[in-house]
Amino acid sequence: MAVRLASIVCLLAALPAAANVAASTRTPATFTLSSGTARTRSEVLSEKLDFDCAEAEQEAVCHFEARYRLRNGTPEAEVVDAAFLGLRTREVSVQFDEEPLPVTEAQAASMGPTSDSGRLAHSPAERFGFTLTLPPGREGELRVRGLMQLERRFLPSGYVWPAIQSRHALLSPGPEQASHWDIDYLLGPIRTWAGNPTLHITVRVPSAWEVGSSPDASARTLPVATGWRLRHEGEHVVAERRLTAASAPEWLNVTLTKRKPWWTSGGVQLGLGARLGDESRFMARLGYQFATPESFLHSLSVETDFREQVVLTPLTQYATPQVAIIPSFGLGLGIPVQVLPEARPGLRLLADLHFGPLGAALSWDHYPALREGTDSFSRLILLFQVAL
Repeated sequence: MAVRLASIVCLLAALPAAANVAASTRTPATFTLSSGTARTRSEVLSEKLDFDCAEAEQEAVCHFEARYRLRNGTPEAEVVDAAFLGLRTREVSVQFDEEPLPVTEAQAASMGPTSDSGRLAHSPAERFGFTLTLPPGREGELRVRGLMQLERRFLPSGYVWPAIQSRHALLSPGPEQASHWDIDYLLGPIRTWAGNPTLHITVRVPSAWEVGSSPDASARTLPVATGWRLRHEGEHVVAERRLTAASAPEWLNVTLTKRKPWWTSGGVQLGLGARLGDESRFMARLGYQFATPESFLHSLSVETDFREQVVLTPLTQYATPQVAIIPSFGLGLGIPVQVLPEARPGLRLLADLHFGPLGAALSWDHYPALREGTDSFSRLILLFQVAL
């Protein structure tokens, strides 16, 4: 479930039911996005929204601060009943020009359907109400702070397993996937105020994270960084974006992504088979395999005929994922180093086929003549493998 942060909604208490909040803003009600008509005489001159996010117990936590520059340019005082709406939001506090304002305890509220996405429709929300008085000619800053506990977005992989996971189902923990968390910030309610303020959004995350947006997170789409300006500050990445209230969408999605590790541990490979050709004999292979990146498998193995030949081979191969009942196929290139009966390097071409941990590998080794008095030779080996 995505975590959604609703923006400040400030309305006069005596507004008719056509406003964003039905009846009085002091009671829980159905919330809908702004129709774009200003409802206050006071103006919002600018809005600055800051998120400072980090990981806690494998989940994302964000401290947020929303700052609104307000001005009552009329000759009359205006009393505004305001409400902050959010999901999984706590420790909300409100100040106006550094003076704390009393905030009611969280009350249940629900959001009605939106024009941009049904994903936010009828979502349960928490409402924190407060009252703001703006004397005539008064200009000041409204500041809202709080804490959000974000939930991880689930992106199903279907019936597709990376080769390192399907082949080493016993020992490999499987490739760690990138983690995605969502913040959905409602921009429409700013239009209930007079003015067309500039919205400045800043998101601060660890350097191993990425900041982007998803047009529709419910479609399980990957986020993109379009529209964000990024810069590095020490061990953090800061993303910034500017919008105007009039041209902004009804809601803005901010997606935080923690990149997956650069490598994935695999497991042990055991192979039994034979060297083919005129000098055929029994062969066995023992090796260890890992992946980096996900589609490239790297291994180090030792092969022997238990009589006179020992070969060490580092090898890299490209392997397709296993898709349902379609096995994983791999092509590799390695450097076999014969230790016995004499030290000698060569070149290996390998092709293998695996369905889960069971498979077969066909390798061709060529040892060139490195000095006078020696001959080049090639060997073909077929092994049946099990990966642990």
